[in-house]
Amino acid sequence: MIDSKIKSIKELTNGLLHYADTFSFVLRQDREVSEEAKMLISDLSIFLKDEKDIQEWPGTKLLFGQVTIYMYHLNQESVFVLSHYSDNLHKWVQPELPEDLVFYKENQPVFVSITHEKEAYFSLDDEAIELLTKQGLSIKH
Repeated sequence: MIDSKIKSIKELTNGLLHYADTFSFVLRQDREVSEEAKMLISDLSIFLKDEKDIQEWPGTKLLFGQVTIYMYHLNQESVFVLSHYSDNLHKWVQPELPEDLVFYKENQPVFVSITHEKEAYFSLDDEAIELLTKQGLSIKH
């Protein structure tokens, strides 16, 4: 696990675009959802891979209740939509936006954020770190 200093969604998505293949975020069922968050989900609907209610996702496990996780295909168009809403990773907190943006490669999390706690980390091997650093991500381990 490598702590992340990345705050920019554009930096993150541009660096992961040709490495990761999907991303997800969650909406808590016990909290309000802004019109902006609803619009984001609508704008991303053509990239939706899966949507389900869960109690555990990368970085978080609930003792009570559930969240809805939305899983999307990562591509140039979905990256554009993501960065359009907020470029600051730490602004992805409900009700304004969904929470806990996670990027995956072959169903394995490679970047995990726990936005309400202002935490984020990479889960990468040395080869992946080298590759993503060449693609412009500032990854220190």
